[in-house]
Amino acid sequence: MTRSTQQGEGRKGTRQARSDRSREQILLAALDLALEHGYQGTTMAAVSASSGLPIGSVYWHFKSKEQLFVALLEHCHKAWMELHSGPEGLRRKLSRGIAGLSGADPEHYTKEEALLKAAAVWALSRQLGGLGEDNEVRAAYLRMRVEMFKVDVERITESVPADVVERFPDLPTKLTVLSLALTDGFYVHANSDVHLELDFAEYADMAARALEGLVDDYARRAAG
Repeated sequence: MTRSTQQGEGRKGTRQARSDRSREQILLAALDLALEHGYQGTTMAAVSASSGLPIGSVYWHFKSKEQLFVALLEHCHKAWMELHSGPEGLRRKLSRGIAGLSGADPEHYTKEEALLKAAAVWALSRQLGGLGEDNEVRAAYLRMRVEMFKVDVERITESVPADVVERFPDLPTKLTVLSLALTDGFYVHANSDVHLELDFAEYADMAARALEGLVDDYARRAAG
C-alpha cells in the first residue's frame, strides 16, 4: 500500500469516526429531550441546539424525526439487551421496572430503560403519543417489544425451578405478562395527575413477593 493510499484510508477513517461521534451526540441529545418533552414535544431544531450540531448535520444523519426516533429506539433496545443479559429473577426485574421509576433505583435505572418505558405509552396510546397505525416509530417499538418479551420469558424461565417449568411450561410466560403489566401500570401511575408520595422500592418489593409467592404455589403443586 502506497503512502498516499494509507493517508487516504486514514482520512476516511477519521471522517467516519467524526460522523459516528456526531450521530452519537444527536442520539444522546434526542434521548434527553424525549424524556423531558415526549415524542411530540421533541423537534429536530431542539435536537440540533441541544447537541451543539448544525441542523443540516442532524438532517444529514436522520432524514426525519421519525427516522431519528427509530434509531433512538434501536439505541435504547441495544442498551437494554446488554443490561439484561443472563438470567433475571422476578425480584430484580420488578426492582428495575418499578423502583427505577422513582429515579433513585439502587441498580442505576438508565435513561435508555426510561425511554423504552415512555415509548410504550407513545406507541400504545394514540391520545398520549399521537402516533398512528402507520407511524414508523410505533411499528419499530412494537417489534422491539415482541423481541424483549421473548427475552424476558427466556430469562425468567432460567430463574424458575426446572421441575416447576417442566410441570407448568407456560408459567414463565404468565409471570412475564404479569411483571410487564405491573411495571407498565406503575409507569402510567407515576406520570398521572394523582400526586401521592409513593415509595416505589416498597411497591417493587411487594410485587416481587406476590409473584414469588405464585412460583412457590406452583412448586407445591408440582411436588404434589
